Amino acid sequence: LLYWALLIDLTIFSMRISAYTLVCGRVLSELGLFLGAMAFLVIAFSSSISALNHKSKDFLGIPKGALSLLEIALGMFPTEHFEQIQKEVAVLIGVSLFIIIVIIFLLNLLVAQLNGAYQAIYDDMVGYARLNRGNLIVSTISAVSAKRWGRFLATLKLDERLEFNEGDIGLAGGIQVLEPSNANPTTVDAIRRFGGSTSPRMPWPEEEGGYDEDDKFERLEKVILRATKKMGGDGSKKKG
Repeated sequence: LLYWALLIDLTIFSMRISAYTLVCGRVLSELGLFLGAMAFLVIAFSSSISALNHKSKDFLGIPKGALSLLEIALGMFPTEHFEQIQKEVAVLIGVSLFIIIVIIFLLNLLVAQLNGAYQAIYDDMVGYARLNRGNLIVSTISAVSAKRWGRFLATLKLDERLEFNEGDIGLAGGIQVLEPSNANPTTVDAIRRFGGSTSPRMPWPEEEGGYDEDDKFERLEKVILRATKKMGGDGSKKKG
């Protein structure tokens, strides 16, 4: 079983499955609370029923009564034994209360807790799944030999310049991922281009008017903020 449990690390190849696995681990606390409450009720009702004056063989003593109640909670209690319980009114009342509290109340409460915990945790679990993937990658890399790691880096070709468009050579140190031209249409080029040498000793000159659009948005934002402040000030004066 432990060897099969190690296969859980393979879930990092899918963020959705990895996040689901982490969510299951986080909601186990809710399941533990349910099992603890059910164990307490099983012992409490078995000791109470065993103290009653009855002739039911399934509830003679606390251990046997606890086993019978546990079978009832799990749906494993023989149906023909319920006929004997119906003959004992006190045992029937105790078993009925146990079924109402455990099977109807606690079980539905567990479903509600798991639902609420899943909705609250799942959004963050995607980020935790990425961190878990990074942790496993880092721990795996430490076991890789330097020669094998060098061959892997050579296949990435990080020293080659990337091509933004056909004939448009960009920077090195990245991995190019191609996509259809209509997948993410853009009307404004996000790459700022400067003519001249790319030597670090010759910095690019500042272009006048290069940020006119950004400046317009900043000025517009300032005007809106001033207008809202004036409107708020006028409202407070009128109230006074």
